[in-house]
Amino acid sequence: MNPLINKLPTKIKIDDEIIDINADFRNCLQIILAYEDDELTIQEKHFIMLSRLYKTIPQNIEKGILQGIKFLNCGEESKSVNEQPRVYSFHKDSKYIYPAVSQASNMDLEKVDFFHWWKFYYYFLDISNNCTFSNIVQLRQKKNKRKLNEEERKIWKESIEILDLDYEKPKEESEFMKAFNNGGE
Repeated sequence: MNPLINKLPTKIKIDDEIIDINADFRNCLQIILAYEDDELTIQEKHFIMLSRLYKTIPQNIEKGILQGIKFLNCGEESKSVNEQPRVYSFHKDSKYIYPAVSQASNMDLEKVDFFHWWKFYYYFLDISNNCTFSNIVQLRQKKNKRKLNEEERKIWKESIEILDLDYEKPKEESEFMKAFNNGGE
């Protein structure tokens, strides 16, 4: 499919079935967020995709999953997840992605009723190098390649909550547990 000459898809063909889909970027991001959620099983992730993407769940579930993933990949065949380390998360980086895509598309995403997922993703790929999100991604890429210089290592350490995709804040002990562990004092 060539987006320069073909209209972006709003239906998916599975066997002899042509099924309408919800191609809005918000819906597709909800599906991707489900796939990013480590607490969900792969079956739960697939169910969320099938029920959110397709207006009618396809009869051929296996092909529905494969075609749905292909749609989310903007028409590209699924690539191996382990090819390269992740450098962004639509969940963790949402507050940086929103203004970057808004800037690239020259529109406020909140004011748009429908914005095709592929358009959103194409603008996402065209995000400017001089925005916060790009700087975050560049630092993550350098860290993955072990190429951070001294200043970048300092920035990483100071901003680990933002930069490290796997970072979780240490859980603070509740006042009750502090008192309990200190003998009630």
